[in-house]
Amino acid sequence: MKIIVAGGTGLIGSNLLKRLTGKNDIVLFTRDPEAAQKQFEGAGFQIVSWDQPEEQLLGVIQNSDALINLTGAGIADAKWSPARKKILEESRLKPIEKLVELLKRGNIKLKVVLQASAAGIYGNHEEKLFTEKDVAGHNYLAELTKMWEHKASDFEPFTDRLVLLRTGVVLTPEGGALKPLMVPFKLFVGGKMGSGKQWVSWIDLEDQLGAILFLLMKNDSKGAYNLTAPQALRQHSLATAIGKALGRPSWLPVPGFILKLFMGQMAVEMLLEGNHVKPHHLIEAGYEFQSPDIETALNHLIG
Repeated sequence: MKIIVAGGTGLIGSNLLKRLTGKNDIVLFTRDPEAAQKQFEGAGFQIVSWDQPEEQLLGVIQNSDALINLTGAGIADAKWSPARKKILEESRLKPIEKLVELLKRGNIKLKVVLQASAAGIYGNHEEKLFTEKDVAGHNYLAELTKMWEHKASDFEPFTDRLVLLRTGVVLTPEGGALKPLMVPFKLFVGGKMGSGKQWVSWIDLEDQLGAILFLLMKNDSKGAYNLTAPQALRQHSLATAIGKALGRPSWLPVPGFILKLFMGQMAVEMLLEGNHVKPHHLIEAGYEFQSPDIETALNHLIG
């Protein structure tokens, strides 16, 4: 299978490429081809710059079967100033515009497009259980993701299947949310954040990758899929589980006002509020989770 991968140098993309390489013909789109060459030295796939002339890009992507688009600036990498919000939006929308234009100009029809999205589309709620049937919420993350998915619908004329990957909090000791969460516990000052009642809809990195590969190959998959573990949990339970896995106490709560002071709106939407998201479509499709519960996941991730 010939697969175009956009946004493949990040945490999820780089691990996904390891699983795809050798079995498929891969074309990686990147903003920094020199850095990507160093990152994937000897990997055996083609690395191209977004800035290459269109004619060259068209030549590279002809006869492609699939597109996996993971582009987008890290949502938690910086405080959400107006300038940062513009980066978050443009880094998600502009690559889609570019890819759609290339597919249109090249008269290319793909078998499948896997498009990154986020479980944050549902907004936050302390009690409601969200599935793929629910509509988008109204906070910033929900509005951003709704805009992202709407733009991704432009792929539909150029593919047999458009799959939206509504990803939750990805857990891996390599980075993402788990690495910084473990630090205070290792220093014996770990604990819940804010009230601790907020839901955390998480997924082990191995299941994130497994689900992407499963949906890539499942010919009847189409539409939105929540990429979250079957068993979400409250934040205080996550803190307790991390402490137990590390052999550390989880006794020192982090007050919400401290997080708001340093992180602003991001702290409210990402840490102090949450949502309970069920992977209904993924389970219905027959995907079998390696880590359906947090104890299994942390035993695997932390050992």
